[in-house]
Amino acid sequence: MCPVRRGISSGKEILGMRVIFLSANKLGLEVLKEVAKNKSVDIQAVITLAGDAKTVMYDGVDIREWYEFNAPVYEIKDIAQEKELILKLKSELAIICGWRQIIPKEILDIPTKGFVGFHPTLLPYGRGPAPIINSILLGLKESGVSMYRISEGIDDGEIIGQEKFTIDDNDYASDVYQKVIIASKKLINFYLHLLAHGRINTTKQDESKVFTFPKRSIRDNKIDLEKESAQEIYAKIRAFSEPYNGAYIEKDGSRLVIWRAELVREI
Repeated sequence: MCPVRRGISSGKEILGMRVIFLSANKLGLEVLKEVAKNKSVDIQAVITLAGDAKTVMYDGVDIREWYEFNAPVYEIKDIAQEKELILKLKSELAIICGWRQIIPKEILDIPTKGFVGFHPTLLPYGRGPAPIINSILLGLKESGVSMYRISEGIDDGEIIGQEKFTIDDNDYASDVYQKVIIASKKLINFYLHLLAHGRINTTKQDESKVFTFPKRSIRDNKIDLEKESAQEIYAKIRAFSEPYNGAYIEKDGSRLVIWRAELVREI
């Protein structure tokens, strides 16, 4: 099936590097706002997930918001099936931010300057799924965002730049998410101009320092009042709070979802 294409091209003369932008979440939308301000690039197209795509995005946005950038918008189901679309767009660079699908090498190789993306950890630590959730559950005090070149592996491409931030003891997932947005904006604003002019020096990830986060499921949201400590329960409530599904207590076939809590220490 052909992708849905809506929106009208600006018709303006191409003045900068030709870019396509792939995203389906709030982080990507905020980064795209910064890209749209940059005069070093020309946004050829925005690619997002169709409403009936199988990929789940907990932090998705109203699909109409992608049409506010005066660029053609393509709603697709699976990027692996869109080689002809990427070829047709003839971009120099693809920026991906908030996209939970693997991109095959035959597509990664199409843009002349490749694909670049963002991951909300300080790679090579924290490769893999659920980075914000895992960072809170593991009690990290410092994290950040890595801007890197997308490769065939999972979050293993060469690093373009990193921006650090702290995770406070009382930060919820939404607080960390906001820090991720701020850090990602700093990175795109600093490096996009350099990418456009070919002045980027990347750094290979140190494989000896790799730590891959475990995959999380809805079962991990469940609170065990008998086996988990107060600190573990509090961390779970913070980690699975909005924009995620929430930590919960289950009894007699019913669930009580807990979005906020206070850890009271005995004197």
